[in-house]
Amino acid sequence: MGKLYRVFLRWQGGEGGAAALGVRSGLDWILVRGTVLIGVIIAFFFRYSSLASLVSAVFAPVYYAFGDGLAWNMEGPILFSIGVMTLLLIYRHAENINRLVRGTESQLGRKKQV
Repeated sequence: MGKLYRVFLRWQGGEGGAAALGVRSGLDWILVRGTVLIGVIIAFFFRYSSLASLVSAVFAPVYYAFGDGLAWNMEGPILFSIGVMTLLLIYRHAENINRLVRGTESQLGRKKQV
């Protein structure tokens, strides 16, 4: 329970990407690098920070599950908590998701249109 407790202590809400990164950094540096890398790649090619954050969050439990036995020993409660935090992040980004679907989400490096 110690590791799971530390994971929840690190998660203090706030913006989705930063909170998710804080939680993942409490688990393993390989998981952090993998999720940050996918976020940077998505942000670079698509220029949407919200999309990068969402994709990164969705891949976090996938990376954690596939890393079992390779980089770490997967624990069910931790996988569950990462999954719940991913769902919370998706919930918090509902407005951003709607703007992405409508094509009105602001892109990185571009000024907002009035």
